[in-house]
Amino acid sequence: MVIPFPPGGGSDILGRLLAQRIGEALGQPVVPENRSGAGGNIGTDAVAKAPPDGYTLVTVFNTIVVNQFVYAKLPFDLKRDLLPIAKVALAPTLICGGPKLQARDLREVVEITRRSPGLLNHGTPGLGTITHVSAELMDAMSGGKLTHVHYRGTGPAVTACVSGEVELVSAPLSAVDELVKAGRLRALGNLAGQDSPLMPGVPTVAAAAGLPGYAVDNWGAILAPAGLPEPIRVKLEAAARQAVDTPEGRAALAARGIESSFADGATVARIIEEDGRRWEPVIRKADIRVE
Repeated sequence: MVIPFPPGGGSDILGRLLAQRIGEALGQPVVPENRSGAGGNIGTDAVAKAPPDGYTLVTVFNTIVVNQFVYAKLPFDLKRDLLPIAKVALAPTLICGGPKLQARDLREVVEITRRSPGLLNHGTPGLGTITHVSAELMDAMSGGKLTHVHYRGTGPAVTACVSGEVELVSAPLSAVDELVKAGRLRALGNLAGQDSPLMPGVPTVAAAAGLPGYAVDNWGAILAPAGLPEPIRVKLEAAARQAVDTPEGRAALAARGIESSFADGATVARIIEEDGRRWEPVIRKADIRVE
């Protein structure tokens, strides 16, 4: 199970749990391996070029869709070289305010970004990451403008917000939960299109900011090299379902700040298409490019 990001982040947490639980479902060990770099592209490329025999998989989040439009050139084609096995999870993601933020709520944040474009700073874990483009989407829908400050990972971006270096940060629940509970960050909105059972009382961005239709579902999925024989694909999909779509699987994910959300490979392929149509114009308008 290739995890295309460094240890400690949301992808690593999900990938290691999936390796353990899919291994249990298959009755054989599944070894997690971190191959990070280039926004997840290095590890994903390794899987795209691996033999299609079912022994090499990759855990991805929807950053993989965004990367198609952010990076000038990718060494693989997402739709041609990789086969979706299953969607397995949603990573609830919050936009939070730090001690420097004077606005009382997200609606007031939007008003400030309209009245004084660029006045408020928003920390991101990197140029072109899903939390960066999700904030660009909020800008596009609200008519306001945040200044996006890019850090090297979620941890540094969250730290910058807590310290007052930036007023806002978007990050997975797992990265900010304890800080919100301790009162060091304020949860202003949930990026997803629906309320999360893991974040009771936190409104969606659509409701909190008055932006109907805003929704960014940060989904996680398992992919394999294209050309995988159908019997192997079916077996892996069933193992993924067993790993996350059971009371034990849901509890294991929830304990790590992740929601269980199973869908079959065909559904993942449709989600990739839909997300692509949505994100491409946002990224083009914001002129987000990584060479």
